[in-house]
Amino acid sequence: LYTAVSSDSKGIWRAQLALATCDQNCLTKTNWKYYGPLFPNVFWSKSGSLLVHNDTHRYLFFNDSNISIAQTKDLIHYDLSSAFLLKTRPDHFDSELVEAGPQPLKLSDKNYLFLYNSGRKTTTPNPKPGWNIQYNLGWAILNGDDPTQVLARSEQPILSPELDWEKCDNSSGIWANRGLTPLVIFVEGWKQTAENTFLVWYQGCDSTMGLAELKVYFS
Repeated sequence: LYTAVSSDSKGIWRAQLALATCDQNCLTKTNWKYYGPLFPNVFWSKSGSLLVHNDTHRYLFFNDSNISIAQTKDLIHYDLSSAFLLKTRPDHFDSELVEAGPQPLKLSDKNYLFLYNSGRKTTTPNPKPGWNIQYNLGWAILNGDDPTQVLARSEQPILSPELDWEKCDNSSGIWANRGLTPLVIFVEGWKQTAENTFLVWYQGCDSTMGLAELKVYFS
């Protein structure tokens, strides 16, 4: 899965979630088969998170305003649902946007942990003209039998911009001029290292990679 970006003659930009496959020698461009946009009639689509639940139920969670749901049987063709997995929430850390993170991973209780990126308005002074969004990392618990059902969702972010290389705002010293986009925490990938324990790769300010350990405790 990848995001294809284009613009028309009027300078209007469009992002489309697209698909390509490769069976062998994938460092050779000609060995890739390109299928094009997954949803040609959807003007804006990006940030795909693929969950292979079992042999018959495979889900794609995607997009960056609300998180949409699609299902696939062959991992090539996708049926778009009218329902959303997650939507923005007023007066929360995810009030402006929610965007799919990496694939959901199983917890010890057999449900899925899903990480998602999000944004809210901010008045924090920063060097990027007109920039007024702060990105944060949220989580949701998806039903282990039906991952389209959300069992729980974070009321507070588990990561927000705190370090200078994550903030890149006017208070960040030399980092105020090093980051591309201020006030950004954005998860890029993760792996399970032990039961309910994960390593999370994330970026700060669209410029620098960081690593965090995430542990889940049940009460």
